[in-house]
Amino acid sequence: MGVELLDGIGWTAISFFVSPILWLAILVSFLLSMRRVKRERNLFRSRTRSKRTDVFETLVPGLVVGLVLSVISLSLKLTVSSEFLMAFTVLTFLILLTGVVRFNLPLWPLVVMAGLTWFVADDRIDGLSEVSVTHWLLLAVLSLAAELMLLVWRGKKNLSPSLVLSKRGRYIGGLASNKLWLIPLVVLVPGSSLEQWIPQWTFPEFVPVVVFLPIGFSFLFTGQLPAQLMRPLVQGRLISFLSAVVLALGAFLTEQAAWLYGLPALLLVHIVLHQRTKRWNRSQTPVFLNGKRGVVILGTLPEKPASEMGLVPGEAIYKVNGEFVESEKAFYEAIQRHKPYLRLEVMNHNGDVRFAQRAFYEQDHHDLGIVFVSEPGNKRTKIRMLQ
Repeated sequence: MGVELLDGIGWTAISFFVSPILWLAILVSFLLSMRRVKRERNLFRSRTRSKRTDVFETLVPGLVVGLVLSVISLSLKLTVSSEFLMAFTVLTFLILLTGVVRFNLPLWPLVVMAGLTWFVADDRIDGLSEVSVTHWLLLAVLSLAAELMLLVWRGKKNLSPSLVLSKRGRYIGGLASNKLWLIPLVVLVPGSSLEQWIPQWTFPEFVPVVVFLPIGFSFLFTGQLPAQLMRPLVQGRLISFLSAVVLALGAFLTEQAAWLYGLPALLLVHIVLHQRTKRWNRSQTPVFLNGKRGVVILGTLPEKPASEMGLVPGEAIYKVNGEFVESEKAFYEAIQRHKPYLRLEVMNHNGDVRFAQRAFYEQDHHDLGIVFVSEPGNKRTKIRMLQ
């Protein structure tokens, strides 16, 4: 028993590190972080966090969720063929290679592979048809569960400030969530299926193998604060997850292959619910817009005076030492006139006012650590229109 356990752990570890998905995801995550830092510097002359935080975000939360879901997968004996595993990996690799975060959803390769079994008559895809429909749908359930868990846990964290243009040409702030999570899920592959590809090796009856599920989440919060908009986003994912559970239970209880036709419908439901929330977000009056509330805060830099004063995104600095300000320029001009003490009247989204105050030092002028809604620092930066 101990030898079998060590053998299984060995195969799992090998499949984890030799998977091209792991290394491509790390590369894509690093490139996305470079693009984020460059854009933040062009817009606000400063980055909000280092590049390595994006790579950390891709790997660590996904690993935690993957461990939990792998226990469920192994307890349910989720089994796929080597052909299934290879086709899923190739399709996932191609999607990840595009570098577009929102395209990374395991339902896409599952739907494409299901389509191959329906419309293509070829001996080379017989291995796909050998996988139980229940296990097809169980993989969809676990991938949607992973997305739901990560959205609740990490969806509001480490957001990046951004700017868009209104139809009237005004600058509107937003908080961008452009996350790529990589979930390692352990599934079982029959040893006989692997021996067809590597006949010189002898495998146990079932081999635990890691299949990587890249999951992307892309959203620009403009109409509401992230905490408010996260509710409909999570509700949409919950509906998708429960729909997948119903399909998997139906396939398990009836043993009918027709339940697999629910995969495209499941993907459509997922996309429609996400787009509905996105349209509702864009239809709302922008939160991050300078005006009667004062100059709006998009973010604060860590370990800077703004963080120590408790300033948070979505609040607006209404007055500086009793003087109303409505732009970043007016704000800094006001604090220069009122040295050496800084007393801010800060208004939240609901119109409630609180006070934040501290001593002001000469070096603080360019180092308060506040990211405001303002014109981009680099005038050549391309700003897209808010539709």
